[in-house]
Order: sequence, then C-alpha cells, then structure tokens
Amino acid sequence: YFPALPDIAQDLGVSIAKVNLTITSYLVLQGLSPMIFGPMADTRGRRLVYIICLVICTGACIGMALLPKNGSTYGLLIFLRCLQSAGSASTISIGYGTITDITTPAERGLLTGIMTIGPYAGPAIGPIIGGILAGAFGWRGIFWFMAAFSGALAVTITLFLPETLRVIVQAGDVRPPAHLRPIIPVLAKYGPKTAKDSAAAPRVKPKSRRPVFLTWPDTLLMLVCNACSSALFQALMSSISTVFDESYGYLTQTTIGLCFLPVGVATCFSSPLLGRLIDHEYRRAGGSRGEKVSLDFDLEKARLRLVPLCVVGAALTTVGYGWTVGRTSIAAPLVFTFFYGFMGLGTNNFIQQILMDLVPGQGASVTAANNLFRCLLAAAVVSFQDPLRKAIGNGWLFTLIAGLVAGIIIPIVFVERRMGGRWRRRRAERSQLRADANVQKEMEGAPQDTEVQGTEASHETGSSERREHAVKA
Repeated sequence: YFPALPDIAQDLGVSIAKVNLTITSYLVLQGLSPMIFGPMADTRGRRLVYIICLVICTGACIGMALLPKNGSTYGLLIFLRCLQSAGSASTISIGYGTITDITTPAERGLLTGIMTIGPYAGPAIGPIIGGILAGAFGWRGIFWFMAAFSGALAVTITLFLPETLRVIVQAGDVRPPAHLRPIIPVLAKYGPKTAKDSAAAPRVKPKSRRPVFLTWPDTLLMLVCNACSSALFQALMSSISTVFDESYGYLTQTTIGLCFLPVGVATCFSSPLLGRLIDHEYRRAGGSRGEKVSLDFDLEKARLRLVPLCVVGAALTTVGYGWTVGRTSIAAPLVFTFFYGFMGLGTNNFIQQILMDLVPGQGASVTAANNLFRCLLAAAVVSFQDPLRKAIGNGWLFTLIAGLVAGIIIPIVFVERRMGGRWRRRRAERSQLRADANVQKEMEGAPQDTEVQGTEASHETGSSERREHAVKA
C-alpha cells in the first residue's frame, strides 16, 4: 500500500496528507478491533471468527478496488480501510489463541515463532510486492490481490479447518456443533455422535469472559514491555523510506522498497530458531510437558532470562542504524537493520510467550490486548518521530528512542522475575477460596460464582475434584 500512496492521491484528487490519514485510521482499528473479535474467539469458537474476519477483509478490499476516480470517494476509502484493518488485524490474535489450544507451554515456542513471520516480515516484504503490483496493474491491483488472497484463505478455512477451542471440543475428542465443523474434515474426522458428545453439549455455549487479566500487575507489565519493543520496531521501519530517500539520492522507489528486505529476511530466518530457543529455555528451567504451569515452577525465569540481552542488542543495533544512515555506505545501516530483526523479534517472542502462559485459555484475548497496547504506543511514537528527527537528527533520535525503550523494559523484567511468582500464587489462592465457596453453594443448592478466569482457573485442580464430588452427591 505504501508505494501506491502518490498514485492514490492523484487518482482520487486529494492530497498526500489526506491519503496518509488512511494509514492512521488503519492503525487505530488495528488496535481496537481485536478487542472485540479476540474475546469472541475465546468464547464462540476460533473457526467462526476466522471466517467472519476474512469475509470482512475480502469485502473491504473489493470495495477499494472498485472505487471510482473522484474526490467524493475519499470518505469511503477511509471507511473501507477501517473495515480492512478490523478484519485482517483480528486474525493475528485468533492465530495465537489457536496455538494455545493445540500446544502445551513446553512446545509452544516453535509454532509461535513461525506465526510471527507474518506480522513482522509483512511490513518489510509488503512494500516490495505492493510496488510490483502497482507498477504492473495500478494501485487497484494491490487490493484485487489482497481480496483474492484473503478470499482464498476464507474458503480454505471453511473447507478444512476444525474447531480447536478447548471449552467447545476439549482435547479434540468432543464433536462440536455443525457450524463449527469443517465441510471436508481432513484435519479432524468426526465419527457418529456419542454419549460423551451429548454430555458435553452445554460446553458449546460458554459464557463471555471479562478481560480481568488487565487488572493483574504481571500481565500489565508484560503488555507495557511488548508495546515498547514494538514501538521501537515501528520507529525504525517507518523511517526507512524517508531517511534513505533523503540520505541516498540515487535510490529509486523500487530500490528503496528493497531496503526493507534485511529486516524481513532476518525475521524469516530467526522466527523458527527463536521458537526452538524459547522451548529450550522452558525445558532448561525444568518445565514439564503438561498443559498447566505449576505454581512452584519459575515461569518468569524460563521466559524472561534472555530478554535483557535481546533488548540491549535491539537498542545497540538501532543506535548504530541512526548514526550510520546518511554518514556511511548504504550497506552499514542495512546490516544494522538485519541484526535488529533478530534482537527485536526475540524480545517480542519471549514476552508474547509469557503472556499466553499467564492467561491460559484466552490466547486470543490477551493477544488482542497486546495488540491494542502496541498500536497505541506505536502510533504515538510515529506521530512525533519525524518532527523530532528534523530537529535533532537521525543519530540522536534513535539513541533517544532506543535508550527509553531499554530503560523501561529491563527494569520491568527484573521486577517481573522477582514478583511474578508471588502474584501468580496470590491469584491461585483467591481462586481456591472462590472455588471452595462455589462447592459450598452447590451443596446448598444456591447459584455459584462463575467468575474464575485465566490463570486462576488453570490452578483449580483440587477444587475441581471437590466440585465433581458435590455434583455427584
């Protein structure tokens, strides 16, 4: 989309500044929409929300491809960009939720690493593909391509993807309702309905969950850390086009697009490696392969031990980029962006892992909250970045941003490692008391308190047995 901004402005008869507002509106909805679709996916099913989001995205892309050539359609462009963002951005949070459904904490790292290739390599590779499509077919070709791609994904999911949400299918052995079953059940073959399916039928209508994890101190601290790391990524990525164009006058629009490649290549190569490293760190700390994280296990050490190293590496490579761009050969800043791709992605992946561990069963919701924090902070950083760059220069700008990010994340990580276990145990104790009260209410015939969520619910093994005994009684 970025390479086609001048063509869109000329075709619709509006200014570049107005077209830039379509980027702002996209970022705003990118942060807000997963807060709606993420919790929906955690309660109503992954498959249904996947299809809804992709249909919205496909329809918005078709609408933008068919926009007529006049300035009166500018408002419609803004609206359709918001719809496109709402549909596409939400699938990321649902994807992380799907990973939590089908993996245990000990084996989650590799799949999460592969999943991050899209969100982080996309901003690097997307401008290159967009430039090629715009050059060959005009700017509308970009949206026809995205409509075809998202439409194909929607059809594929409708045909083949089984439901994975645990509260609906448990461990995959409970038959979901018809609208949550794939048309061609290759990945999940459902046999005739059994007595177990009938007994589990009430599970297909789970109650909505409030995002109480936003009140937990450890979750909030990790959301702030990930937002800071993502803001550093956006600051670097959003500067490449402008800074390289000003610093190296011989570059064309196509070659400027190629300057995004080092980050994209680094992301593609590092994602699987980082995933294996995350799993190795978990096992190294003594983590079991079970689905639940023991309260005695040092989860914070397993997930955060290497984060300070990654943050320092990301900060140093960002500073190197700022002081070399325009002052040396073009190769130097590109090398720094390549190594930033490794370090920045490492920071985000480790923090994303502990967030999913802290809020089990609500992977889509916590990722949606993470996305909201990231987008809001990134939008703030990008908004003041260019005026500040013109005032103090590239070197001092990126030194300032990198220093602030490192100065925030590293102390928070040390606080989390010291206090995180205590916070988790306190939540488990409160959950235990609430569960015991529910057992007493069941025995007395009174309605029970169902407000047990996330990590609290994941540590209720003892009280669950008592509840089953009470129900039988």
